Amino acid sequence: MPTQTRVLCPACALSRMVSAFERTDEEKYGTWNEDKPIIQIRDAPGGKASNRDVGSGKYRKSPGRGFPVIDEFLLDVAKDMPEYSEYVEMISMQLLKVMKIFYKQGLFSDEEINNIMK
Repeated sequence: MPTQTRVLCPACALSRMVSAFERTDEEKYGTWNEDKPIIQIRDAPGGKASNRDVGSGKYRKSPGRGFPVIDEFLLDVAKDMPEYSEYVEMISMQLLKVMKIFYKQGLFSDEEINNIMK
């Protein structure tokens, strides 16, 4: 029986195929930084972008445009926006929990934590 290996992200709890860790482009796991959006607003018109690459196209009566990004917010902006600040806080608390667990497991050192505080 075929199997697939997935890695559960401790920060967001979503699983990713191991191939996401092996990529060398900007879509690989761990490429987020402060210059990338943390919040995306997408249009949700329904349908899908095309039937060329996805299934037969018969499950929708009229193909749509997918879910195009219509706005984005970086962390420095989103954290101060009342409608998104709670999400940013939740992510922050989860990251702290993950750091504590990884630290207890010896996966990073006091020196690495001190470098974060600089």
